[in-house]
Amino acid sequence: MTFYTYGYLTTHHNTWQYARIALLIALLVVFIGLFVHYLRNQWNVKYKDLSIITGTLLLLVLGFQINSLLSLRSASQQTGQITATVQQVATTLKVKPSRLSINATSTGDNLLVKAPDGYYRLNYNSDGSAFVLEKIALKQPKITLVKE
Repeated sequence: MTFYTYGYLTTHHNTWQYARIALLIALLVVFIGLFVHYLRNQWNVKYKDLSIITGTLLLLVLGFQINSLLSLRSASQQTGQITATVQQVATTLKVKPSRLSINATSTGDNLLVKAPDGYYRLNYNSDGSAFVLEKIALKQPKITLVKE
């Protein structure tokens, strides 16, 4: 079972976004350069073909970037919900949120919280607006803790 620390949930970012943006900018610069070179030398078809290939790659990477940004936005909203839940649990247990770990990165059923004094299960009500903490004992837990 994997538990995520509060620090991991608040600082976990997708670093591939920056690499994709850099790739996108590099492809845009190459595309503009090839297209301008083709416009200057219209008799040389090689630059036209290279600019079409680069433009196609640019559109492909742009599509991946937009898809990834939408996924990242959704994931950050879910992470915001789970961090708010961890903060509420910390308030209830009267500990700092940094001392708690939770077994999911998004809200849902069967959430377990690892606190300094044991493990707790979060039982939400039917509309998900409130929860009850139930102390549990795990038998033979195989815990992996993911930190920042």
